[in-house]
Amino acid sequence: MNYFEPYASELRIVFAEAKQRIATFPEPFNQAGLAYLHKFNVFERDSSKNYICYLLPYWINEAVSIPIWHCRALSLANVFNMLYYFLQDDVMDESPAAWKEQLALAHLCHSELETILRDLFAADSSFWSYRQLYVNEWATAVVHEDKHDYFKTDMVMVAKKASPLKLASTGVLLLADRPELISQVERLVDYSLVLLQMADDLIDWEDDLQERNYNCLLSMIHAKRPSAHLSLYKHEVESYIYDRGLMNDYSKRSKDILDIQNNSPVHIESLLSFSHSIYGGISSFTDQIEQTKRSLLSGGFDYILSNNQKN
Repeated sequence: MNYFEPYASELRIVFAEAKQRIATFPEPFNQAGLAYLHKFNVFERDSSKNYICYLLPYWINEAVSIPIWHCRALSLANVFNMLYYFLQDDVMDESPAAWKEQLALAHLCHSELETILRDLFAADSSFWSYRQLYVNEWATAVVHEDKHDYFKTDMVMVAKKASPLKLASTGVLLLADRPELISQVERLVDYSLVLLQMADDLIDWEDDLQERNYNCLLSMIHAKRPSAHLSLYKHEVESYIYDRGLMNDYSKRSKDILDIQNNSPVHIESLLSFSHSIYGGISSFTDQIEQTKRSLLSGGFDYILSNNQKN
């Protein structure tokens, strides 16, 4: 993974610093915070690997040049940013009994985020306006994604639930005095996030179907069904995935996104490598399905031939 290995030593520093800061939280939030961080520590075997969250400032710095400690600080900020928003998501999904501790831990993470960012950006910096924009995008996407069917109507909006992580990419560009690149880099990051969501939704569709969560794969199936308003069932989804060629369309959509990124006037090699790896996973899964179908069809044809030869 050439988008990760060059920065592995940097991320060890970032996660060590995150652990040190969380360890200073008051009881019981220090232990709860460390346990929560463990779930997302890229160096833990059983963790979620949110590479783009931690690595984005380093990737963007390939196109500009700021001191490495600035990248490190923005990566650390995004770790606490991620923890804050994931805790918020957990609160949305769980019963009120669990809210008190999670909200308190979330605000402790938010406080660390604020401390880091205030050390990097003056009060009158345009950074704070961009940050508010990303928070607004997140709020809008969280509330409206299932109502507006963004994957069908406005695909880039699928990425907006993760908009707050763009504070790292925009932060790098502002520290490098390259604000003219912000809109183009935002677009690149958004498309990477759409690809990432598509890959996640391919993995999580069963849970999302059961819990009635918005899902890009399920959105595409709904759009193809004659009765789009009727409930979707597991056996029907499996039929679309494995029998009706849905994955060819899903894979093509991901390839179209990758092509948009490849044609961008701003070239960020590691970000493109990350996107290509995501597309590769979707494409590989699609190829496996098609190969299985061909093998089954070939086997069936051989069976017919052998029976005919016996008669």
